[in-house]
Amino acid sequence: MLNMDFSQSLTLPYQAERWQRSPADGVWRYPLERESAESGHVTSLVRFEPGAAFPEHEHPLGEEFWVLEGTFSDDNGDYGAGTYVRHPPGSRHRAFSRQGCLIFVKLNQFVADDNGFKALDERQGLWLTGDHGFRRLSLHRYQGINTSLLEFAEGGRFPACCYRAGLEILVLEGQLHDGASVLGPLSWLRLPPMAVPALEVTGHTRLWVRTGHLVASSPVSRAV
Repeated sequence: MLNMDFSQSLTLPYQAERWQRSPADGVWRYPLERESAESGHVTSLVRFEPGAAFPEHEHPLGEEFWVLEGTFSDDNGDYGAGTYVRHPPGSRHRAFSRQGCLIFVKLNQFVADDNGFKALDERQGLWLTGDHGFRRLSLHRYQGINTSLLEFAEGGRFPACCYRAGLEILVLEGQLHDGASVLGPLSWLRLPPMAVPALEVTGHTRLWVRTGHLVASSPVSRAV
């Protein structure tokens, strides 16, 4: 197991040397949290070299991913950078990339009856601008679990309302400060419910954010 104690705060600055080969040639993984080697709850970065493919496989409790670079393809279509995709529980597909790509993937983490397919290009989404110095695009919302993009034009403080029910962030661009570390692109952090750190961003910064998903989670194993 890897980083499966959801009661603990976790900050992982990006380190290029942590990439690992997958069972498929030309497909690399950067593990963030993992229940077991090839099944169960998984969060990771995945890189496809040009022409690489991953054989057909099933996602018993769903798969979702955010395309960071390049174009990811499967049996349903092609998804360019800036696309959020959800494959429902029980779905199967063959994954590949003609030109290469980098994606952020979460496997087997769907609420049981959240079973719809979704593909949302951020350029076609409805961005909302508030009074807190950032704009927000909702990617998915279900039973109190919210997945969004936040974009800060000139830095600012991360909204404290998002801490209450657990928080997960992937830095897409810019810098995020958590009081102890400066986190650049591809850095990842996970905070348990009721954690209230002072998160701030510097300059133009984009974040993938999930809230509300750790409320019902119990520790599986202490982080390793």
